[in-house]
Amino acid sequence: MREWISRLFAIGRRGQRDRDLADELRFHVEQLAADHQRRGLPPEDARLEAERELGGIGRTQQAWRDQRTLPSAAEMVQDAAYGWRMLRRAPGLTVTAGLMLALAVAATTSVFAVVDAVLLAPLPFARADRLVVITENFLPMHAPNASVAPGNFLEWQDRSHAFSALTAIDPRQQNLTSGGDPLQLSIAAVSAGFASTIGVQPASGRLFTDDQFQSGRESVAIISHALWMSRYGGDPGAIGRPMVLDDHPYTLVGVMPAGFMFPAPSIDAWVPLPMTQADRDNRTGHGLAVVGRLRDGITIAGGTRDLHAVADALRRAYPDSNKDWDVTVVPARAAMVGQTTTVVAAAMGAVVLLLCVACANVAGLLLTHGLSRGRELAIRAALGAGRLRVIRQLLTESLLLSLAGAAAGVFLAWAVQPMMAALRPATLLTWKPIAIDAHALTFSFVVAVTAGVVFGTLPAVVASRANLAAAASERTAARGSSRTRQTLVAIEVALALVLVAGAALLGQTLVRVTSQDPGIRADGVVTMAVSLPKARYATDANVDAFYRSLLDRVGALPGVRAVGAIQALPLSGNTSVRPYDVEGAPKTDARPTAHYRIVTPGYLEAMRIPLHAGRLFTTRDTAAQPLAVIVNETLRRQAWGDRNPIGQRITFGGTTDHWAEVVGLVGDVRHFGPGVPAPAEMYWPSEQIDPIPSDTLRRLRRGMTLVVRADGDDPLRVVPEIRQAVRSIDPDQPIASIRTMSFLVDQSLYLSRAAAWLVSVFGAAALVFALLGIFGAASFAVVQRRRELAVRMALGAAPEMVARLVLRSTLRGAIAGVAGGLLLAVALGSTVRALLVGVEPGDPMTLAAVSLTLIAAAAVACWIPARRAARIDPMQALRLD
Repeated sequence: MREWISRLFAIGRRGQRDRDLADELRFHVEQLAADHQRRGLPPEDARLEAERELGGIGRTQQAWRDQRTLPSAAEMVQDAAYGWRMLRRAPGLTVTAGLMLALAVAATTSVFAVVDAVLLAPLPFARADRLVVITENFLPMHAPNASVAPGNFLEWQDRSHAFSALTAIDPRQQNLTSGGDPLQLSIAAVSAGFASTIGVQPASGRLFTDDQFQSGRESVAIISHALWMSRYGGDPGAIGRPMVLDDHPYTLVGVMPAGFMFPAPSIDAWVPLPMTQADRDNRTGHGLAVVGRLRDGITIAGGTRDLHAVADALRRAYPDSNKDWDVTVVPARAAMVGQTTTVVAAAMGAVVLLLCVACANVAGLLLTHGLSRGRELAIRAALGAGRLRVIRQLLTESLLLSLAGAAAGVFLAWAVQPMMAALRPATLLTWKPIAIDAHALTFSFVVAVTAGVVFGTLPAVVASRANLAAAASERTAARGSSRTRQTLVAIEVALALVLVAGAALLGQTLVRVTSQDPGIRADGVVTMAVSLPKARYATDANVDAFYRSLLDRVGALPGVRAVGAIQALPLSGNTSVRPYDVEGAPKTDARPTAHYRIVTPGYLEAMRIPLHAGRLFTTRDTAAQPLAVIVNETLRRQAWGDRNPIGQRITFGGTTDHWAEVVGLVGDVRHFGPGVPAPAEMYWPSEQIDPIPSDTLRRLRRGMTLVVRADGDDPLRVVPEIRQAVRSIDPDQPIASIRTMSFLVDQSLYLSRAAAWLVSVFGAAALVFALLGIFGAASFAVVQRRRELAVRMALGAAPEMVARLVLRSTLRGAIAGVAGGLLLAVALGSTVRALLVGVEPGDPMTLAAVSLTLIAAAAVACWIPARRAARIDPMQALRLD
C-alpha cells in the first residue's frame, strides 16, 4: 500500500524525479569509469564497462519508473496505439474474440436491463426497504400467503412494537358510472395508517384525513395518475368533483403520482376503510392484505419474531378461530415481484456463466497469440523493457479488445431491444422501463474492464515469462503454457456443462408442464369479469335474477355453444378455502379443507371439465331445492378414498348447520398452473348460497367471471354482443378483464418457457464457445508439438497413433472439465429447484447424458487438428525446424 501511495504522489513530480535519477546515474557512471581508468582501461572502454555494470542506463531508468511511478498519459496512449496495431495485424484473433465478447456482453447487458428494472430500481415508496407485506399462514395446508382476518390485523396494530405503521387493504371491484361510460375499477379500500405506511404525497390534491376513516364520514377517493389522465384528461380541476362508485357518491380529493402502485399495479383508486367493532370481532373472514413499515433499526427477522409472538398470544386467547393460523412477513419487493425473481436471477446467473466461458476462450486465444510473439517480446526485453512493462502492454491489448467487444455488444443489445419489448409479458412487474440506459452502460463498461483484466492477466504473465526464458528453457515454457491452455479448456467445459445441464432440466420441466392435462379445454373460451354494486343488488333475488337473465341472453347469441360463471377463475390466482366435514366420518381437531368454487349452471360445460359420475348443475338447483355439491377427484380421494361419493353428504359453507348431497364427480383442474397439483375442490351452485349467512360469500357472488365458449378460432368476436346483452339488462353495468382462456394458459406457462428458452440459448452459446476453445487448444498443441510429432513419425509411429496422441492429450482437459462441471452442477442445483417440475436438480440420467454429449462433442472438435497432426510430413517439418 505504501508503494502505491508513493507512486500516486510521484505522478505530478515525474519530470523532476527523472532529472534527479539521471544526475544520480551520471554520478555513478563517472565514479565507476574513473575506477576502471585507474586500472588501465581507455576512457571510452571504461565508460562502457561502467554502464554495463549498472545494467544499462535506459533499462535502469525504465525499471525505476515502473517501480516508482504510474504510467503517464503519453505512455498509455502509446501502449494503446501499439496494441491496436497489433490487434489489426491479427484479424482472425480480433474478429473471433471480439465476436464472442460481443455476444456475451449483449446477452449480459440485456439481462441486466431486466434485472435493473425488476430487482434494482427503487420502489415508488419512501424508504421502500422498510416496507413488508404481511400475510397469514394456514398451518394445516402450509399456505403462507393467506389473506388476513380483520380482527387479527387490529390486534397486530395494538400489540406489535416492531412497526411504525400498519395498513390493511380490502381489494374490491367497483363500477364508476360518472364522467363517461360505465367502467369497472380495481379499488383498494385502505385502513388508517395508509399515509404513514406508503410515505408518498399525491401529485395533486391530498391524502385522507384521520376523521375520514371513521364510519359515517364523507366518502372520499384518491385515483391513480393513469385513471386521472384517461378519465379526466389530466384536468387539475377534477379535484373536488363528485364521482359515483357502485351508485354511491364520492368526492375526488387526490391523484397519486405516475408510477405509484399500491398494493398492486392494477389499482385504479383508493378509498378509506373504516374498522368497526364488528371487524374487531371478525377472526374468520380472511380477506385483507396488510402492508407494514418497520421501525428504524428493526430487521425483517425482528419484525417476524414480533408478529409471531402476537400470533402465539392470539392462538391461546382465541383457540376456536386462531389455533391453525400463524404469520408470514416478506419484503415488499419480493411479495410484489413473486416467482419472477427466481427466473430473472436464474437468467442472470446463466449469462454470467456464459460470459466466463467467453473470457476463458478469449484468454486461450490471447495466450496462443502472446506465445507466437516470442521474438518481438524478447527484443523488447533486450531493449530495456522490464517484465512488468511487457505485461502492461499485453494487458492494454486485452483491454482494447474487451472494450471493442463490449461496444459491439451494447450496440447489439440496443438493436434487439424492440424484440425484447415485444416478447415481454404483460404480467412482468417493473419499476422503470427496460432499456439500455446509463445504468446498463455503466454495467457494460465495468464488465468490459473486468473481463479485459480477467482474460488478459494470465496470458500476459505466461507469455512474458515464456518469452524471457525462451532461450534457456523453451521446452519447459512450452509445457507450462500447454498446461495453462488445458486448464482454460477445463474451465470452459465445466461452465458449459452447468449451463447445458440446466437447459436440459428446464427443458424436461417445460415438456412435463405442457403435456399435463390442465383439466379444462381453453380453446374457444373467452372470459370477462362482472361486478354488481351492492346498493343496486342488495338482495339475493336481485343477484340471481341478473345472472339468470344474462346467461339466458348470452347463451342465445349466435355462435355461443356454452356459457356459465364462476367466482374464482382457474389460473387467475384467486381462490377461497374453507374447512369441511363428511357425514359419518370421525371428528378430529384438524378439519380437512378444500377450495370452493361458486358456479352457475353451464360453467362446467363451458370449460369442458369432464363428468366422471353423477350429474352437473341445472337451473333447478336453486335455494328452494336441497343443497347440492359437486366434488373433484382429489377431494374424493381425500374424503372417501376409492369409494363412490355420489349420494354422500358434506358440509356446505363450512358450517354443520348446512349439509349438501354430492350429486356429481368431475375431473381435477390445475387451478394454480400446470406445475402445481390440483387442489381438493368443491363446486357450489350460485343460487344455493342464499341460505348461507355469510357476507363474504354474497360479495363473492356479486363479482363473478363470465365464461363463454364460442365457435370459430376467435372467441373475442362475441364480446361486443355480450357487452350489449349486459347493458340491455343494466345500462350502468360494465364488463372488464376480457381475456381468452388460451391467453391465461400461455401466461401460466410463461415462467417455465422463459427460463427454458433463456438458459437453452445461453447453454448453446456456451457449448459453441467451449468447442471453439477445445478446437483452438488442440490446434495449438499440434503446432507446439510439431517437431516432436515429426520425430515420432520419422521413427516409425503410425499416423493413427499420432492422432490418438493428440486426441488423448487434448481430451484430458475436457474430461477434467466435465468432472468439475458435474460437481458444480450438483452444488448449484438448489438455485433452480423452484423452477423444476417432476425432475430433480441432480438427476443422474440427465447429468450423465449431458456429460457424454459434451465428451463426444469435444472429441469431434479435436478430430480436425488430430487429422492434421497425422498428415505431418516428417522430412519437411524437420527441415523447417
